[in-house]
Formats: sequence, C-alpha cells, structure tokens
Amino acid sequence: MKIIKAETPEQKAAFLQVLASANERMAKKGIVQWLPCHLTAEAVFEPGVEPYLLLQEGVPAATALLVTVDPVFWPEKEPGTAVYLHRLSVAEGFAGQGLAAAMVEFAADYARERKIPRLRLDCRADREKLRRLYEGCGFRFVDTVEVDVPGVHLCNARYERSLETSL
Repeated sequence: MKIIKAETPEQKAAFLQVLASANERMAKKGIVQWLPCHLTAEAVFEPGVEPYLLLQEGVPAATALLVTVDPVFWPEKEPGTAVYLHRLSVAEGFAGQGLAAAMVEFAADYARERKIPRLRLDCRADREKLRRLYEGCGFRFVDTVEVDVPGVHLCNARYERSLETSL
C-alpha cells in the first residue's frame, strides 16, 4: 500500500475513477452518495484542496481530500484549527480491506506533522454504517448540520477527532 498526492493529470484522473467506482458501488446498494456534478475535476480539485490517492499493489484503490478550512460544513471554525477530510472513498473490489481506516490514519499523520490538533469530517446523517466506521476510527459525533450544495440539500452529521500532536 502506498499513498501519493494526486498531482499529475493521470493521477487526478485515477482519483476521479476511484470516486466514480465508489459511487457506483454505493448506487448498487441504493445509496446516493454523489451526483454527477460532484464528480467532475472542477468540483473535486478546488483551490486549496490536497488530493491523496491510495495505491494497492499499484492500483488506485482509495481517495481522500485534505483541507485546513471548510466554510461549507464547518463555517464557524477558524482556518487551521483542524484538517478536514473529504471525498474519502474506496473503489469497487477494495471494500472491506481497511483502506478507509488507512486513509483516516494518513490524514491524522498529515495533521500531526503540521501541528494541527484535530481531524474533522462530515457525512450524511442517515449513513449509519459509515458513521460506525468513523466512530471506530476514533471520531466523536459533534452535531448535525443542514447545507445546500449544488443539486442537493444535505443533512450531515459532523465528527471530530482530537489528535496527539507532539511527536
């Protein structure tokens, strides 16, 4: 397993393919994760985001976007007080291998290296299995928030994980 920053056009295309694969896997279960407008390069690779791609034996298998400000889901929080984890996804064929937890730990290490004391994320409030995954990764439920993003109104659960930042 290797995690790289998706910087080249090819790596970014692979990142988008993993998102699409994860989205299709969820759709097969009757879960609407992202609309097509949320899976474009313009929607994903916004200024300020750092895209990371997990490669399993060289094959793109999981993704995460990391940022230090989240004005949509955490508008009341000061920039730099947390690393925000978005677009955590695992491609079809790689689910159940612990890759989501590996990406969470990568994000925690990323935050610790920058002396940032916490991780934050959000997910749809009705995604019980996903919420259990996050809680199993050490996140605590904070509250729910309602926001409008292109094409959809969301009710999302917000989570936070405190980190030990001393190395």
